[in-house]
Amino acid sequence: MIKEQHINDYIRFRTAVEAVSNVTCVKRRHILGKRKFRRYADARQMAMLLIRQSTKLTFKGIGRLFDRDHSTVIHALKSIQAVMDISEEHRDKFNRILDEYDRLIKELQNTDFLDQ
Repeated sequence: MIKEQHINDYIRFRTAVEAVSNVTCVKRRHILGKRKFRRYADARQMAMLLIRQSTKLTFKGIGRLFDRDHSTVIHALKSIQAVMDISEEHRDKFNRILDEYDRLIKELQNTDFLDQ
């Protein structure tokens, strides 16, 4: 069961990054990379937020997936939440990301690749 959860979390991580990439047009390598351009950082932070909401991963676990420290993940989540609190554009973009993520997850479930 624990191993199956890790596999599901990893699949959800990959799907979240794909959803963010599809909506923001930021390449996967830039979402996972180290560059600090605002466009890349926003996409990376939205991916972290989506992963935090859709998995049971800890801050440390999310940090490992992005090759970052847990404190960086905490900072990223606070930062993107603050931006979304004041920016309707960012809220709308995150909602589009959620819709894309749901679509991709349903697609995986229809292929029996992902157990819920």
